Parts: sequence; C-alpha cells; structure tokens
Amino acid sequence: MEFRYEPDLLAYMEKSGKRTVAVELVEVNNSDFEITELHVHFVDTRMRERFLNKRYRLYTTEAGEVLLPPFPLETEQTVTFGLRSVLFFKWLTYCGIKV
Repeated sequence: MEFRYEPDLLAYMEKSGKRTVAVELVEVNNSDFEITELHVHFVDTRMRERFLNKRYRLYTTEAGEVLLPPFPLETEQTVTFGLRSVLFFKWLTYCGIKV
C-alpha cells in the first residue's frame, strides 16, 4: 500500500509541524438505523501512543506517519490524503479507503 499527499496538505504539514494522520472508524447504532464513517485527522504524540496501545497499525511515509485501525478496511493500492479549507476551518480528505 502506498500513501500520497496532495501539495496543499504537504505545505500545511510543513507549516504546522503535524506529521501523524489517524484513520478512525466512527459508528452510530440506533434501533432504527446504523451509520458507519471514517474520521481522518491529525494526532499529537500522546494520542499516537494511545492509538498504538489500541493495536493500530503504523505506516511510515515520506512526509510522516499513518495510523490505520486494527481491523481490515477496503483499501486501494494507493491512498491519497488532501486538505480542504473553508474560511478558517481545515479538514483532511482521503481517497482510496472504504469502510
């Protein structure tokens, strides 16, 4: 599996000093419906250690690290991370990972 970063994200990572991207599974299960989504975000060193204690898999990339959950996800050969921003809000985007 190969991880790629879009140029905007690389510039943001360089500027902010953030290096570790975590991919988490978020589930909402009510009696009427169930929602499962992926939440992709940056984590600091303290949270990185917590994820590793939860048996997350650590992948080292050319720009940093990626933490994936211990259960299998549907991934393509190349996973691409990007950065979206609206006004002052920024969030990570992803392509190549499915629940």
